[in-house]
Amino acid sequence: MMVRSQGTTISVKVPINWDVMTDRSRQRLRQIVGRDTRVIRAFLGIIEQHESELLTGRKKNKIRDGALEKLTLTAIKVKTGYDQRPIVLHDFKTQFPRISTNELQECRQTAVSLYESYLTLREKKGWIASRPTAVNATRRIPRWVFTQRFKLVYNSSSTSRWWLNLRDTLDSVQEGRTIHDRLFIPLMVSPFHINQFNRGDVKACQIFNDRSGKWWVNLAVRVSVSNESSQSKPLVVLGIDLGIEKAVCATLVTPKRVSETRYFKQNDKVEVLKKYDQLVANLQREASTRQKNDGVFDRLRQIRHKRENVAREYDRVLVRSLLNYIVELSEKYTVYVAIGRLKNIRNVARKGNFKGRRFRGMIHSWAFARITKSLKHGLAQQGWSIDGKNSRFHAVPEAWTSIKCWKCGRTGIRPRQSLFVCSCGFRTNADRNGSLNIARRLIKLIPLLRNEKGLGRWAFPERAPAPKAGRKSSSKRKPSLSKKEPTSGSGESAAVHFVQSDLVSFSDEAIESDNDPAVASTVEILSVAGSDAPAYKQEKEARPSGGIPSQ
Repeated sequence: MMVRSQGTTISVKVPINWDVMTDRSRQRLRQIVGRDTRVIRAFLGIIEQHESELLTGRKKNKIRDGALEKLTLTAIKVKTGYDQRPIVLHDFKTQFPRISTNELQECRQTAVSLYESYLTLREKKGWIASRPTAVNATRRIPRWVFTQRFKLVYNSSSTSRWWLNLRDTLDSVQEGRTIHDRLFIPLMVSPFHINQFNRGDVKACQIFNDRSGKWWVNLAVRVSVSNESSQSKPLVVLGIDLGIEKAVCATLVTPKRVSETRYFKQNDKVEVLKKYDQLVANLQREASTRQKNDGVFDRLRQIRHKRENVAREYDRVLVRSLLNYIVELSEKYTVYVAIGRLKNIRNVARKGNFKGRRFRGMIHSWAFARITKSLKHGLAQQGWSIDGKNSRFHAVPEAWTSIKCWKCGRTGIRPRQSLFVCSCGFRTNADRNGSLNIARRLIKLIPLLRNEKGLGRWAFPERAPAPKAGRKSSSKRKPSLSKKEPTSGSGESAAVHFVQSDLVSFSDEAIESDNDPAVASTVEILSVAGSDAPAYKQEKEARPSGGIPSQ
């Protein structure tokens, strides 16, 4: 909320060089953070008191910042056309005399952000979410300081080379001075921090101390969005199919062909998580059989916490590998990323669907949403546009992508978990077939990708125009096929006849054709935004859970 311009904001946490600071600077820093905490808590109390008056939005989950200002801040010097406010219901300028008006506004925006976060949690969890005013009183709440009130200074000749030059208004406001004092805070900046600073513009900062008493500066760096649409790089689509044992199958579709398929496996993750699952099961069995469960539940809680940390770390490594691969492709192409959106997939694993306990446990422990959000966040940090019309990252519906043939659009079979076979003769890895269908759906959704210069010219080729009909009546025309049926048999389908007669199209295989109108029509039905297949359809689809690639 603090920055509303276009782009992505990343957080850079820098430690404060506490040993270099003087005793006066340390005391001053404590006073500033403590004063800001008291002001923010006061704003939270006013919002809670006047919640019915301040809520706005369709879902009533936004705070009217202007209405809150009219309740707390007086206004004597105003612009032409605005009314003065000599008296307000809660005069914060009188209540907090050692803070400037600009700092009061920053504290107000921080309080509004905290309360809106609480409203979002309350909508998800009900009234169980704790109110911001109920937070422990000893905890300090830092305000977001904007660039007008601070700046980073580099001094190569001093003990600490990087300093935070912060505005100090504790004394100058009371004395009526317009030129405020400055507080210089030394920072322990590493080369990593410098690289993060160089990625964009530093827009805001927070000063806080953690539970151990160590002081930090949290800097918000705005990374600009790169616009590669005007570049001459060819357009490509990377289709990503998420699995469990075979974590990711990514297939690159170029304007001419399927370029490559890459698998990202994490076999050690599966084994480690199975070990933790077995430990959890043993502890649960022990808790149910013992009369006194002394320490069993504590150990069970620790094991579950360790398992969650291990799963998060493996997901982080997986997302980093995907990001490195996408960055490598971006050097040669303008890449659009399509990832499968597994909506309602957990309905398949409900008890009573006759899938078995192992299948239910496998689906419910699958953190596909975390991988998608982490990948989206990582691409945003690379300067990608991830929202709106120019977005290059899309989560498309994944229903039927695993069992629909990428070549002809028919429903195929899977003799093994990793093998897909279609009646048209197409055979490939099941995850590869799913990633190709995911990429095709994105091509169908974005006009830029399916125009005459984009991927659609290859993925969805247009058929040659039909010859103009003659003036003679249809009853006098000769049949288009001879009675001897030289091209197709009497029991042959139209799709098979089309593949045999289409000589101008091309394909990955010698006997298969890509120029099949049935493919375009099938994908068009499944790729409409927001039209995920319902749960009963997804129950029929065998979702890939990895496996060994077919030979």
